[in-house]
Amino acid sequence: MHALMMLPESTAIVRELQIGVGVASHPDVLWAAVRATAMARGGLSEATPDLALVVTAGVAAGDVTRTIRSVLGAVGIAGGATGALLTDQGPVSAGALVVCVANADGAASGTATGAGRTLAEAGENAARLVLAGWPFRLRYPRGLGLAFAPSGVGRPAEDFLGAWRAFMGPKMRTACSVLSSPVLYGAPGIAPLASVGCLEASYATGLGYADGAAGESSPTRARALVHGAAEATLTALKRLQGHPPRLVLVIESEARHAALGHAAADEWAAVRSEVGERTPCVGWLCDRIAAYGRGVRPVDAEDSLVVVAIGESLRSADDT
Repeated sequence: MHALMMLPESTAIVRELQIGVGVASHPDVLWAAVRATAMARGGLSEATPDLALVVTAGVAAGDVTRTIRSVLGAVGIAGGATGALLTDQGPVSAGALVVCVANADGAASGTATGAGRTLAEAGENAARLVLAGWPFRLRYPRGLGLAFAPSGVGRPAEDFLGAWRAFMGPKMRTACSVLSSPVLYGAPGIAPLASVGCLEASYATGLGYADGAAGESSPTRARALVHGAAEATLTALKRLQGHPPRLVLVIESEARHAALGHAAADEWAAVRSEVGERTPCVGWLCDRIAAYGRGVRPVDAEDSLVVVAIGESLRSADDT
């Protein structure tokens, strides 16, 4: 027997942004991907995921994209393989990170893989594909983009973000990781130069950037790197306009992580002290990372770190 609950006519049901996060460490990367996907899917309650970000570490003996879709269905996927994942338990060299997103009411998401002769051309093609999926949107969409490029293809700031921004405009805050592997996810059977996932709406989002503290000597440099990561996190959180974060992503170059040495744990603790223990905070290492958005300019540097904070839909928050 089912009970029917009557709601007053004045009550508005607003679908809010939902984010589920799963991390699994295991030598069998496909097994880890399935486990992490199930964990992330469970974090969405009854909502259907619209977007999945997938980052793996280690060698996957199989098709990660098809495996993820066998669990989630026909969901848009963006991501790739890299050297290590960043977690509260420390770096993970073999495993999977999956972030499932269910759009807020009135919001959209989109994924695309971009092929081309250069990373810039792939960025243009990916932007065209994403925009083609949003025919009802304005000329310059607003939201957050996360882009992934394979190792050895170019510079994230000059090559990808320059071309991407020419199409997407200044309101789509975007971070681009050049990974330490040639493997990208999203389109089985091809080898693209870019894999992109976007959230489009008036979401509360923030970016923070830290450079490599060049010129400092160790251990002074290590302290400067730790302080820079904390400042980048604080900057990203401030951009949420007072709304609580739903997810914080830390994207760090392998060169920076190596320069930290044993102080890498101190850097993560500094980030966590700003984020708090209740908010999911995960990330990954890559060859290079760059971003652009409010207060963050695209710079190609070897020792950089980008912090991405994602909050709820400002529209939904205002309505409720």
